[in-house]
Amino acid sequence: MPGSSHDALIEDYLASLPRLRRAVAGMTPDQLRARPVAGKWSTLEVVCHLVDSEQAWCHRMKRVIAEDRPLLIGYEETRFTAGLPYHENDLEEELGLLEGMRRQMARILRSLPDAAWSRTGVHSERGLITLEEMLRAEVEHVPHHIGTIAEKRRALGLPSI
Repeated sequence: MPGSSHDALIEDYLASLPRLRRAVAGMTPDQLRARPVAGKWSTLEVVCHLVDSEQAWCHRMKRVIAEDRPLLIGYEETRFTAGLPYHENDLEEELGLLEGMRRQMARILRSLPDAAWSRTGVHSERGLITLEEMLRAEVEHVPHHIGTIAEKRRALGLPSI
């Protein structure tokens, strides 16, 4: 079966989605937009960042699968947060986008032969990167930010997640 040696990694990629939903559960719109930790993004900004990052990484992974050693351009995430109206975004819509992108990408990844996982692209900031390394980076991304959301919840006096 194609991709079978990477099934656990793909499952890890999907596993953080319900954890993210639990992390933001019960937060009011004001709490989602609050910046209770000085110099840090709000919870809603974190979720929107995750969506933007996922869009970028899904596109990059698709290019690595379909093209030979493509150039993968980085972006400045802080400029996105500063320049885009994240606080006007709808939390549920953002979570739905993230979940949809991950489910689609997981389906694509499950269809790949093992040889595809060593395909590479050249990231403008990270250098040469394999498809497997790209997915591993995304597997770690959401849990990292769940930790920052937990910090915000504590600062707001909300129950732990």
